[in-house]
Amino acid sequence: MIERIDGICYKNMIDYGVRNLEIHCDILNGLNVFPVPDGDTGTNLVMTVKNGLKAIEDEDIAPVAQKFARAIVFGARGNSGVISSQFFKGISEYFAKSDRVDIELFVCALEKGVKAAYEAVAVPSEGTILTVIREATQYVRDNLQKITSINSLVELFLEQARISLENTPDLLPVLKDAGVVDSGGAGIVFFFEGVKKYLDGEKLDVSGKAVKDNYVNSSDFNR
Repeated sequence: MIERIDGICYKNMIDYGVRNLEIHCDILNGLNVFPVPDGDTGTNLVMTVKNGLKAIEDEDIAPVAQKFARAIVFGARGNSGVISSQFFKGISEYFAKSDRVDIELFVCALEKGVKAAYEAVAVPSEGTILTVIREATQYVRDNLQKITSINSLVELFLEQARISLENTPDLLPVLKDAGVVDSGGAGIVFFFEGVKKYLDGEKLDVSGKAVKDNYVNSSDFNR
């Protein structure tokens, strides 16, 4: 179990998150109906976060976080890419305040990321990636006493993120009409699933693209 994050750990967390996004890129593109049904949410998210990853060369957490924060914003693509870039920028800027990130600092960083993401949108829409990151972060804060490691923190974040994602069609009629969940919110789930695999020492199956029915039951993504 990991109790603190250093620069190498953070870089690997991002790397696994990006690679899991890539595996599920086609699924995300297929879910993309809001705000514009142009089928590129997965592509935009992958390119946005990968751009930040490419900028990381250091091993200490402060410069790793600073460079990632700066690069991910400049490389943001699409609506979900812009929002997610602000979320990760907020997290990374908070990480840059310490040489090792513990549980409390991670929770504060998530909260800063949520605040930055909401501020990046003129008129925030609930039932989107914003709802997923806000509710997942609040759940982590509310259950802080249960968290004993970074592993369990990410597990709790994912637990609520999946629930929030399933509820997005109830908050955004266009999603319910299309029979899908929010694509940006799904991207956050896939990213943190990759992060969890790294923290838990699991390998990513990079043998091919994920197929929706092979990943979850149809009810998990469709209403």
